[in-house]
Amino acid sequence: MSEAGKLLEFISFCVEMYAARKTISGRDAYSLFSRLGVLDYLERNYEPLHTQGFNYILSSVDDFMAGQEAK
Repeated sequence: MSEAGKLLEFISFCVEMYAARKTISGRDAYSLFSRLGVLDYLERNYEPLHTQGFNYILSSVDDFMAGQEAK
Protein backbone atom coordinates (compact mmCIF):
# COMPACT_ATOMS: atom_id res chain seq x y z
CA MET A 1 0.00 0.00 0.00
CA SER A 2 1.24 3.50 -0.78
CA GLU A 3 2.01 6.02 1.96
CA ALA A 4 -1.02 8.06 0.91
CA GLY A 5 -3.17 4.94 1.23
CA LYS A 6 -1.79 4.20 4.69
CA LEU A 7 -2.51 7.76 5.79
CA LEU A 8 -6.05 7.61 4.46
CA GLU A 9 -6.62 4.28 6.20
CA PHE A 10 -5.29 5.72 9.48
CA ILE A 11 -7.49 8.82 9.29
CA SER A 12 -10.54 6.70 8.44
CA PHE A 13 -9.78 4.46 11.41
CA CYS A 14 -9.51 7.48 13.72
CA VAL A 15 -12.78 8.96 12.48
CA GLU A 16 -14.67 5.69 12.90
CA MET A 17 -13.20 4.90 16.31
CA TYR A 18 -13.94 8.42 17.55
CA ALA A 19 -17.50 8.11 16.27
CA ALA A 20 -17.95 4.78 18.03
CA ARG A 21 -16.56 6.09 21.30
CA LYS A 22 -18.74 9.21 21.23
CA THR A 23 -21.76 7.33 19.85
CA ILE A 24 -22.13 9.67 16.88
CA SER A 25 -22.22 8.89 13.18
CA GLY A 26 -19.05 8.62 11.16
CA ARG A 27 -20.33 11.52 9.07
CA ASP A 28 -20.72 13.70 12.18
CA ALA A 29 -17.27 12.73 13.43
CA TYR A 30 -15.74 13.56 10.04
CA SER A 31 -17.52 16.92 9.98
CA LEU A 32 -16.26 17.73 13.47
CA PHE A 33 -12.71 16.65 12.58
CA SER A 34 -12.82 18.78 9.46
CA ARG A 35 -14.21 21.86 11.23
CA LEU A 36 -11.69 21.74 14.07
CA GLY A 37 -8.62 20.89 11.96
CA VAL A 38 -8.23 17.37 13.35
CA LEU A 39 -7.77 15.91 9.86
CA ASP A 40 -4.73 18.15 9.33
CA TYR A 41 -3.50 17.35 12.83
CA LEU A 42 -3.68 13.62 12.11
CA GLU A 43 -1.86 14.07 8.81
CA ARG A 44 0.91 16.17 10.37
CA ASN A 45 1.35 13.74 13.26
CA TYR A 46 0.83 10.48 11.40
CA GLU A 47 4.34 9.16 12.03
CA PRO A 48 4.24 9.21 15.85
CA LEU A 49 0.50 8.58 16.22
CA HIS A 50 0.07 5.56 13.98
CA THR A 51 2.41 3.56 16.21
CA GLN A 52 0.32 4.25 19.32
CA GLY A 53 -2.69 2.50 20.76
CA PHE A 54 -6.26 3.50 20.16
CA ASN A 55 -6.75 5.10 23.61
CA TYR A 56 -3.62 7.23 23.23
CA ILE A 57 -4.68 8.42 19.78
CA LEU A 58 -8.17 9.38 20.95
CA SER A 59 -6.78 11.13 24.01
CA SER A 60 -4.46 13.10 21.74
CA VAL A 61 -7.37 14.01 19.46
CA ASP A 62 -9.48 15.09 22.45
CA ASP A 63 -6.65 17.29 23.74
CA PHE A 64 -6.17 18.85 20.32
CA MET A 65 -9.88 19.51 19.92
CA ALA A 66 -10.13 21.09 23.39
CA GLY A 67 -7.35 23.47 22.40
CA GLN A 68 -9.08 24.35 19.14
CA GLU A 69 -12.44 24.99 20.82
CA ALA A 70 -10.77 27.26 23.39
CA LYS A 71 -9.53 29.61 20.66
